[in-house]
Amino acid sequence: MGNQNQGQVQVVPSFRYPALNINCLPRENEQLQVLDKHRQSGGERSVSTIFYLMALQSLARSPFRVVDEINQGMDPRNERMVHERMVEIACKEHTSQYFLITPKLLTGLRYDRRMKVLCIASGEYMPKDYRQLDVRQIINLKRAIVAAA
Repeated sequence: MGNQNQGQVQVVPSFRYPALNINCLPRENEQLQVLDKHRQSGGERSVSTIFYLMALQSLARSPFRVVDEINQGMDPRNERMVHERMVEIACKEHTSQYFLITPKLLTGLRYDRRMKVLCIASGEYMPKDYRQLDVRQIINLKRAIVAAA
């Protein structure tokens, strides 16, 4: 969904069942299609939904926004595209805070100095004494591995 003119929102008026259709163009050389579980994959629906919600941000003020596992089911190309746009929007002046909750992120994503990344570590493989977990040491080890490659 690289081009901004690849989607459209349509209100379906009905007294009993009003609806909001998101029409998207998930692949080049196709016609606009209603976003639904029968035509698009979970990743395609996630991409279309998050871009729609980010477009609404300028119309609906909120002190913060929580995005929970939106990247699950996305291929790496779409995950990078969505993350890049979220960083761009979330780091603007006078905008809402974004909280992205996810169990995994791709490596090499773009981050901004105005962002904070919090890692919550828990589970059966954690040391009994949390002070034994030296995150700085893990980061330095990873940097050394990347630099040697």
